[in-house]
Amino acid sequence: MIATLFIHMFSVFFLRAYHKPREITWVSGAFLLFIVICFGFSGYLLPWNKLAFFATKVGTEIAGVVPIVGHPVLRFLRGGDDVTGATLTRFFGFHVAVLPATATVFLGVHVALVQLHGMHVPKKFEHNYRRMKFFPNFIMRDLIGWILAIGVLAALAAIFPWELGEKADPFAPAPAGIKPEWYFLFMFQTLKWLPAKILGMDGEVLGIMAFNIIGALLFVVPFIDRDPANRRKHLIFNIVGIVAVVYIVVMTIVGYVAK
Repeated sequence: MIATLFIHMFSVFFLRAYHKPREITWVSGAFLLFIVICFGFSGYLLPWNKLAFFATKVGTEIAGVVPIVGHPVLRFLRGGDDVTGATLTRFFGFHVAVLPATATVFLGVHVALVQLHGMHVPKKFEHNYRRMKFFPNFIMRDLIGWILAIGVLAALAAIFPWELGEKADPFAPAPAGIKPEWYFLFMFQTLKWLPAKILGMDGEVLGIMAFNIIGALLFVVPFIDRDPANRRKHLIFNIVGIVAVVYIVVMTIVGYVAK
């Protein structure tokens, strides 16, 4: 799901499908991307095994190093100063109640905006484009896809059940070579390579702040690139998008193979 969202986001970015009047559609989609990533992070602790425990501990510590707001955010995520049973309860609540409700709202807004403004179609394909009614045509076709996907997921869960793994021991040291899920690997590897100090500041803090700024900039892309006829700005955005894709792919691969 997260891979599909990344592909969709970059396809919308390169096709400039966020131009007026679809700015808020892009913003709602960006919120959905971050919500789904939060689903992945909150669900990581739920097995309460060794890998999940230490990955959650490291992940919340990363949030805790942000200046000023870091420590309150860490305590909010953990339900205290340490990863405990209270953290598990809190993450379960996020995963099954808060995030699904939030995702439902943004998904409803996103779909409503797509129906209001229509799908973006490049001008050279407009003459061959056939529009489909949302109901019942699109709904029925999408419903078939969801039923097939859920069927495959249920079959995989029954045939290849996922083991819970070794139970977490809060007093044991972190296992060697621990890594986050693939969608965090490029950030994880970047933070590993950053020097301890950069211009007298903590390198990890600067790295986390840089990723936060980039994430915030994602929401304002439609308001920066407002002129569909500006070829120079399009070229700059294309270069930025290509660099981002290459960086994410390369650093994910490096993070996966690195020991």
